[in-house]
Amino acid sequence: MMRRFARFASDRSGLAALEFALIAPLLATLLVVGADTWLNVSQNQDMRTALQSGARYYQTGGADDPTAQLVAQQAWPGKPADGAVSVARSCTCGSSPVDCATLCTGSNPPSVFLTLTASGTFTGLLQSHAMSQNDTVRVR
Repeated sequence: MMRRFARFASDRSGLAALEFALIAPLLATLLVVGADTWLNVSQNQDMRTALQSGARYYQTGGADDPTAQLVAQQAWPGKPADGAVSVARSCTCGSSPVDCATLCTGSNPPSVFLTLTASGTFTGLLQSHAMSQNDTVRVR
């Protein structure tokens, strides 16, 4: 009986298969988590690129908010189904917010800021969550 047990304990056939069976789930988990993280980072970078394209429209002389919104939406590759871009215009005289049609003291025009906001839902392999980014551009 002891001889059989000793022979069984010293038998190494199938050890590689056993090690692989123990490590394979860990490797598969790391692969899926890594892919999901990469997708999340990639979608956030695509969103950021779209906002920068909309901001670049203003920086190159554009002045139409709906056109800037369209430029940003068209520059967003892989946009999620609920992906949206919005543009908000605000004006200030110094540090005080004012109506954009109002002149500041000394008949100076107010400073104009445009905030482009992109939002959507990230849907990955393991998770799904809302994502949002914004970019503010001073045009005057």
